[in-house]
Amino acid sequence: MAFLLAHLFAALAVQAAPAPDPLTAELAAAQAVARTEGERLWPGYGAAPFGMLLVRDNRELLLCHPSVPAGFSPAGMDAATGCHGFTRPRSSLASNLRAAMPIFGPPSTIVIGTPEATGLSPARWRATIWHEHFHQWQSALPDFYPRVEALGLAGDDRTGMWMLNFPFPYQRADIVQAHGHAARALAAALAARGGGSLVPLARRYVALRRALAQAAGDRNWTYFDFQLWQEGVARWTEIAIARAASDQAGRDDAAAREQEILTGLAAPDLAREGRLAAYALGAGEAMLMEACNFEWRIRYRTALGLGALIEDAARECRPQAPAAG
Repeated sequence: MAFLLAHLFAALAVQAAPAPDPLTAELAAAQAVARTEGERLWPGYGAAPFGMLLVRDNRELLLCHPSVPAGFSPAGMDAATGCHGFTRPRSSLASNLRAAMPIFGPPSTIVIGTPEATGLSPARWRATIWHEHFHQWQSALPDFYPRVEALGLAGDDRTGMWMLNFPFPYQRADIVQAHGHAARALAAALAARGGGSLVPLARRYVALRRALAQAAGDRNWTYFDFQLWQEGVARWTEIAIARAASDQAGRDDAAAREQEILTGLAAPDLAREGRLAAYALGAGEAMLMEACNFEWRIRYRTALGLGALIEDAARECRPQAPAAG
């Protein structure tokens, strides 16, 4: 009888165990790739703070965060990520949000909706995690916030929203024209990767980049170059990690994302794209520096713009076969 009761209780315990959460399993898979492929690209990326707030229909789930903000209740250990989970009722956060921000104070937290709410395929949703985690890695760099403040771009804003709302003159005709010349030159240089014309085309791009900076003016260009550094390289990173991962769907999506960038650079529209134009231009610059076999990633950590890096890359360019991303 005791033997039968023991088996009965064991069976009931198995039935009562919560079913694995497929979405936190996806988050855990993205974390695992970040700690391997991401770490190979960016030392420290795999170990950077990885707090995540998953926004669902009725509740929000906070995982892997170093402290528990007010208003959250314990949700137990998440089996997939190995992190303690905390929940709260759905707040005013949009369900399609995809961002890394210090919503609970430093360090930054990834805030993201489900693949269904964000309209992303599973592969692109994982790539978005890597993109936003790159921002977490950026903000964990030594003296990141004091260095950003020293750029002098925030004005009276103390919320950080200036990074999104800076009044760059995206629609001014001379800047639109200069951006178009530079973007198309970058597309031409990237099309020549692995070929003998890469070096002169890279140098032509740098010359047109200087013309764009001159048209924009010092303060405006400091902002835009910062966006190339911040968002453009994050876009390149998500593609490079996906290309190196074992998931075929992710590799296919990375190839499609790179083609989107190349297509956008060949037919730019700064007036329409606004700040988003920095994603393609910055990612393209990272691709160009990789193609030039230039060790830009070593110096990236202490920069807040790509200008000096792309100048040196074009000057020292030693072409190699096209690299992933």
